[in-house]
Amino acid sequence: MPQLLSAYQFVDLKELPLMRARVRARTLELGLKGTVLLADEGINFSLGGDASALDHWLDWLNQHYGVADLVCNRSTVGSVPFLRLKVRIRPEIITFEPNLKPGETATGQSLSPEKWQRLLQQEDVQLVDTRNQYEYNIGSFSGAINPQIERFSEFRDWATEHLDPERPVAMFCTGGVRCEKASAWLLEQGYDQVYQLHGGILQYLETIPVEHSRWHGECFVFDDRVSVNHALQPTGRAVCAGCRKPAEGLSAEGMPPVDENGQCRACGEAFSPGRLAGIRERVRQIALARRRGDQHLGPQAQNDHAADSNQEISQ
Repeated sequence: MPQLLSAYQFVDLKELPLMRARVRARTLELGLKGTVLLADEGINFSLGGDASALDHWLDWLNQHYGVADLVCNRSTVGSVPFLRLKVRIRPEIITFEPNLKPGETATGQSLSPEKWQRLLQQEDVQLVDTRNQYEYNIGSFSGAINPQIERFSEFRDWATEHLDPERPVAMFCTGGVRCEKASAWLLEQGYDQVYQLHGGILQYLETIPVEHSRWHGECFVFDDRVSVNHALQPTGRAVCAGCRKPAEGLSAEGMPPVDENGQCRACGEAFSPGRLAGIRERVRQIALARRRGDQHLGPQAQNDHAADSNQEISQ
């Protein structure tokens, strides 16, 4: 069975164009598919393939670039949820604040899922979901505060207005990378009790039995599985082929519920006739491929969803 490995590390990287070429050559040689983001501040990737190939990839990263302290989530999957490889250079591996470098500045105290459980029993803790609104909508921790943000970069303004610096802050995200930057920023603002869930939601779901879990719903992931349940199995949820977000009222292929004017009844976005025609053709091709039993790049991949620098490359 193939495996999926998602990981990140804030580490100083040099000569990124050369590194990109070498990373691409090595991952192709190993038969891996997925997305790798490179920046001066570090690496963030989600790759699928044979377990031995992933082991070789990790050894190669360590040997050639000193990337040996990755925060990883690794799981067995029925099939690799990527059909190709993308290696990109970005200003940041997660868009937030270019001058804030978690590899060089202090970040929040990283807690294992077990310690996280105990922390959440404290009544004065501000439990914060740092993810976007559409991710929160399909699942979150019981009692978590929803910042109602559309992009992670909006978190700073929300935190300034809504968080109490005198009370502990416990934050979480899909795999942990967003919390590295958010917690570092809070510490710079004078907060002194900042905690983050090590390995994010995915490590929590893998570690904590469902009968003791404080998680409710599904966890959105940035690949063609769309979302996973507490057992880290795909839920079959559709994602909109237009806006690339989960929504109610979608077909299995992700066709947005549009009216006669091309406006989506789920989110209100208006699509031009040309774009709507492209979406319909894409959805038609997905449906045809499914009837043939073939794989097809789904709505997630249509607009490079997995490579969006504002989002985590995480399971």
